[in-house]
Amino acid sequence: MPSRRSVLIGSGIAVLLPLGVGAGADRTDLAATLRAGGFNIYFRHSLTLRQGQPDDDLSSCERQRNLTDAGRQLASRIGAAFRALAIPVGAVRSSPYCRCVDTARLAFGRVEVVPWLETDGDESGDPERARLVRLRDALAAAPPRGVNDVFVAHGNNLGGLAKLHGYPELPIAEAESVVFRPGTAPARVLARRTGLQWVQLAGA
Repeated sequence: MPSRRSVLIGSGIAVLLPLGVGAGADRTDLAATLRAGGFNIYFRHSLTLRQGQPDDDLSSCERQRNLTDAGRQLASRIGAAFRALAIPVGAVRSSPYCRCVDTARLAFGRVEVVPWLETDGDESGDPERARLVRLRDALAAAPPRGVNDVFVAHGNNLGGLAKLHGYPELPIAEAESVVFRPGTAPARVLARRTGLQWVQLAGA
């Protein structure tokens, strides 16, 4: 039986959906929906190796946890899947961490680094709270007509949105994504997909 998760919908009622499926979008129609544009797609960075890597200096990739070879390959395959599925991508924004910048560039060929996608995981602190307000507003804002905006950052960001801004709990794995329908705050969850599911959806 598929794993299940609780999702909050409009009235605040929690419903159980199979993991990887969001309200109103299954595997057969998600790509068609996204081709029309108008959604925000939030990715956690691709695969990393947690052991034996420092992660304490934003000014140096050598002092950060970086993508593995498998992570770099998966990021490239996600981008190939988006192109195969003809999903139009507008802005691609990334956390300053190298693993996020590399994921965005490998997948989509370009990236705008924004400081408000950084996270320290401490939503009680003023800097993190200010960053989460920027992210909340960005996910609620519609992208330009005909494209979908992409955000590449960390799992902690979504955890902070759940604690402070009314979002459902959305723990995501590396290379996993959540598709948000903007227009309200909090933005509604349309779907969530792992990196491999994007590849499979494209038949790549």
